[in-house]
Amino acid sequence: MPPEVSSDSLHQPHRRLRRPQSPWSLLLALLCLLGIGGAWIGIGYLAIAYRRAMVPADAFLFSGSRLGNILAFVAPGFPSMVIGLIVGNTLVWCIPPARAALGGESSGAKGVRFRSTQFALLKFAAAVSAIALPICFLGANNFWALTPERIDYRPLISSAANHYSWEDVREIQTGCSKGKSTTYNFVVTLTDKTRIDLMEEKHQEFLAAYPQIQLALRGKNYTFSTWGLVGSCVASAPPRWLEILARRPTE
Repeated sequence: MPPEVSSDSLHQPHRRLRRPQSPWSLLLALLCLLGIGGAWIGIGYLAIAYRRAMVPADAFLFSGSRLGNILAFVAPGFPSMVIGLIVGNTLVWCIPPARAALGGESSGAKGVRFRSTQFALLKFAAAVSAIALPICFLGANNFWALTPERIDYRPLISSAANHYSWEDVREIQTGCSKGKSTTYNFVVTLTDKTRIDLMEEKHQEFLAAYPQIQLALRGKNYTFSTWGLVGSCVASAPPRWLEILARRPTE
């Protein structure tokens, strides 16, 4: 005859599922979130420092391209999630009451012991970092910079920046668009067809640097177009922005 199974044993797993979680679980979740945020910000600052190290010392305005910034600041999120779990687990494990409570909640479940869990997370973090971090710093590698004498642009996959004089500016096109927020554009086209939007990322910094841009463009031969300066964004634009976008910098 098959062994008898009591109704109590049948309901035991459901009782475990219904058992309320310890308050220490909330602390674990909070510490993991803080670990994720801290790791993400830390890697982001390293990417910024790497980019700044390549920017000329006399640059008065610089930024990454839209694609470069996405790669530089989104890619770190993937290893940061794993690093945050490692940090949260470690900090909670250092608190004896939390260690006892969470150990009791997870007893009998496969793969949840501290050492095995941390080792598995470390291996996963190494694998994810091996992919995400090179992508992050590849994105940081893609930037442009303006100096009084020249324009530097470093493509995404390049070991050095391309240098252009301000005489290499062939066209400036301005525009704006309105979505959740208003976006302004000041696109510089160079002799080799390289296009750089000086307002793509940093509107206020562009405004502060605009007098130096005007000075650098003085006496240079370039065409100017307001092709994109249409629509509702024009009506809502501050007067100062309209003044910049609707007139040649050297007028």
